Amino acid sequence: MSSGARTPDGDPGPPGSLELATEVLAVTDGAAAIDRLYLVVVAESSARVVPLPRRGELLIGRAPEADVRLDDTAVSRQHAILALDGGRAVLRDLGSQNGTQVDGARVAGERALRSGAVITVCSTQLVFHGVAAPAGRVVDLDVLRARADAEIERARALDRSVALVALRAGPVDPDRLDVRWIEAVADPLRAVDSVAVTGAGEILVLLPELDADDADVAAAGLVGALARVTGAPARAGHAAFPRDGDDADQLMIAARAALADAPEGGAAAAAPSFRAIEVGDRRMIVADEAMSRLVALLERLAAVDLPVLLLGETGTGKDLAAAILHHMSPRRAGPLVTVNCAAIPETLAESELFGHERGAFSGAATAKEGRLEAASGGTVLLDEVGELSAGVQAKLLRAIETRRFTRVGSVAERAVDVRVVAATNRDLLAEVEAGRFRRDLFFRLGAAAVWLPPLRDRPREIPILARSFLDAARRAAGRQPAGLTGEALRHLAAHRWPGNVRELKNCMDFLGAASPGDAVDAGQVQAYLQRGDGAAASAASARGPRVEAIEPLPIFRPIKQEVRELERRRMVEALRAAHGNQTLAAALIEMPLRTFVAKLRQLAIDVKDHG
Repeated sequence: MSSGARTPDGDPGPPGSLELATEVLAVTDGAAAIDRLYLVVVAESSARVVPLPRRGELLIGRAPEADVRLDDTAVSRQHAILALDGGRAVLRDLGSQNGTQVDGARVAGERALRSGAVITVCSTQLVFHGVAAPAGRVVDLDVLRARADAEIERARALDRSVALVALRAGPVDPDRLDVRWIEAVADPLRAVDSVAVTGAGEILVLLPELDADDADVAAAGLVGALARVTGAPARAGHAAFPRDGDDADQLMIAARAALADAPEGGAAAAAPSFRAIEVGDRRMIVADEAMSRLVALLERLAAVDLPVLLLGETGTGKDLAAAILHHMSPRRAGPLVTVNCAAIPETLAESELFGHERGAFSGAATAKEGRLEAASGGTVLLDEVGELSAGVQAKLLRAIETRRFTRVGSVAERAVDVRVVAATNRDLLAEVEAGRFRRDLFFRLGAAAVWLPPLRDRPREIPILARSFLDAARRAAGRQPAGLTGEALRHLAAHRWPGNVRELKNCMDFLGAASPGDAVDAGQVQAYLQRGDGAAASAASARGPRVEAIEPLPIFRPIKQEVRELERRRMVEALRAAHGNQTLAAALIEMPLRTFVAKLRQLAIDVKDHG
């Protein structure tokens, strides 16, 4: 579509910026758009709003220069003309091959349009409206995704929520969504909300400022609105930032997953859509899509007797991954033995792994079997395997390849039937290149390598794990269950979790025992996390730097502080240039008006001082 319709004298009509219209309506309750004319254009897998001028003509067709361009080979290049004169609208068919219909009747010549008239051009429906537009509510899917990401960034900065609802109408053909269904969903929404259609025939609704509880109520209302117009039961799934994801794609995945689980005529939240895996006497919760694929890989690897190398940061759950490999394998009846290689003194590492005979060294009063021997018939987990010395690495390589080993102080070889799983938070390939880890052992252990993502990359799991750990901590303390407030969940979602799942569990264990009431609030979470950050900083200071700096490192100001100051300066400059007009000032720096208004408060900018 071109930037505006042609007026009788050939000048472009109003630009019709949907973004600006949305922001204006957010602060004027629609007063600025009372006389607005528009078309809702619904194709098979998308929907959009086309603003119309009060006077002029618009070309509808497939040609690149068409004002309303329809990407359908059945549409003629110049298919029809929509003529507007004040409040009057007339549609003229231009002799198109497949014709044009208005409210189901083929147009011969021209046809006057009423507000709400449905124009059918081949497989596309266009609904003419002569009343206030829905302020950009019906948009393309890519536009909705971009708006969702922008709203999430705004919510993150202002500590707010954003919800997304996925809707589907009963047993209807998903490839032929009726425009009236989309209108029924869009009609009760606020000016800041957005609606889009997916290629799978689902309707997505973006709801800024709504948390999970609000989204549940809104989703139920939308299900009812859709059912009334389709005459068939509808269903919905909803997800909310920060609980269920921290970008548009994650919220869409979560909402659509919840939609698949929703009952007919009802709505389901995304939070229950997780999987709990019982691993021995432990429980692993999986809600993130990447983690689901990872667990499926572990289950497949469990069936084969390959060594597995588990990679990832400290606290990501490598021990649980090893437990899955063992308990879902044919060796499940045997033992799972864990060896913390970092905790064994170098002089005792060989004895700890392979055992020793009586008198093998000073203090060896009796013979002792090693951890490999103790794990025979089962699985041994070599945690922090990168800490082993070169000599022990060589002996371990031979034991893995030949399934035979020799105790310290003995010359007799012993057979061992054990599966080896190794884990490390080091970059072992870098260790190989530096000569600190044997290349042949690296490739032997890494016959199958699995990387566990850090918790910060699994945002959907944070609230679910937090609630699970909190419940367990309260039970262990003999106390009644406690909840987490919405603000507390937002603080948990915003934290980077350098200690990953282990750090989150420690946090919930402490709050479960120390929280005096029946709900953990934001203040308690913040106090714990700030204390942890301070302790980590003190410990790092006590340890000193990991490497010596040849020259002193430069001191930088926090980038967020610099960005904040730049935003404030530009907003003040724009306000002065616009003589205090907030709408114009926001447009001058291309900032959404609603964000501009929110940042005025956040940055303590008094408009009266800069008019």
